[in-house]
Amino acid sequence: MSMLLKKQKGKCTYCGHYFREEDVLEIDHIIPQIKGGKDEYKNLQILHRHCHDNKTAEDGSVGGLHDKHQIIEEPDELKISRPF
Repeated sequence: MSMLLKKQKGKCTYCGHYFREEDVLEIDHIIPQIKGGKDEYKNLQILHRHCHDNKTAEDGSVGGLHDKHQIIEEPDELKISRPF
C-alpha cells in the first residue's frame, strides 16, 4: 500500500485531492479485471472509497469480478501534511 501512496504522492488519481487520515481508501484496478486488466502492481491505484465507487460505475465493472480491497489506516511511514 505504501508504495502506491508514495507513487501517487498522497493523492487520489480520480479526483486529485490529497488523502486525509480519516478517509476510507480502496485499491482499484486501473483497467478493470472484467475488461482484461491484470491483478498486478502497475494496474493498481488507490482511490477514495467514493471515487472508487464512481469510477467503477463509469467503467462498467459494477457487478463483475470487481474486488474491493480496503485500506483501514494510513501507513506510519507516509504522513501527508494538508492545510485545513
